[in-house]
Amino acid sequence: MTDAPIRAYGGLRIPREALEAFARRVTAGEVRLHAHHDNRVRMRDLMVDVIDGDDVVSELRFETDLHVEDRRWLRAIHPMSASLMMPIARDAQRPMLDNAALSLSADHAWFADAVLIEAEQRLLASGVEPDRLQVQRALQFEFTPDPQISVDIALPLLPPLAVGPLWHAIEALLAGRTTPEHGDVGAATVINVRIADGDRAVTAVVVTADEAVAERAIRSLEQAVASFLADPASSTPSGSVTLWDEDSSAWLLRASC
Repeated sequence: MTDAPIRAYGGLRIPREALEAFARRVTAGEVRLHAHHDNRVRMRDLMVDVIDGDDVVSELRFETDLHVEDRRWLRAIHPMSASLMMPIARDAQRPMLDNAALSLSADHAWFADAVLIEAEQRLLASGVEPDRLQVQRALQFEFTPDPQISVDIALPLLPPLAVGPLWHAIEALLAGRTTPEHGDVGAATVINVRIADGDRAVTAVVVTADEAVAERAIRSLEQAVASFLADPASSTPSGSVTLWDEDSSAWLLRASC
């Protein structure tokens, strides 16, 4: 994660000041950080700072202690990627919502602001209050970002939204997805839905290029939450991950992350 121009986002640069602010928030524990997308990696004493490289590019440096049993997950993967949320152009001068009950973001290389606004309008039409809803661009700091959609929702909002409105918002994003330069038109979309209940949380992940599969998964979110809440052992401060299995049409709980 550097301040070099990001080709996937039209040469957008992240100012050094933004990198420094991000580093402070990660170090303070205000930003969730996962070292591996699919497996639990236990970390402690995480520290992030900004350094200047030999090529006059500022970059983030991560230092942490890893649990010895989890080091295996990092031996055979590429360098860690990072994501950053930023306002859509319409909201550039508006204050960020710190207490949004529902946050929706999508990768800016694949999903334009107009598509996010369409998804937002569908949620507002369903009765979500404007001051509890936030939509943002997501920027992934890797050579070719994946088509990712992320939802962060408070558990009390899920029952009235999961069956219809939440899916309709995601459907709008999928319908408006465009393929960036060097992107794969057939790439599967990664949909992450994090459901929070106080200090507990579960992240439901579906990876698919088939809209019908995505719909079945999203409309079954309450099943994922019920399984999670029924198993106290699965609850950790940072949450757990459950993956959609299309063959069994069920959410399968994975290790906490």
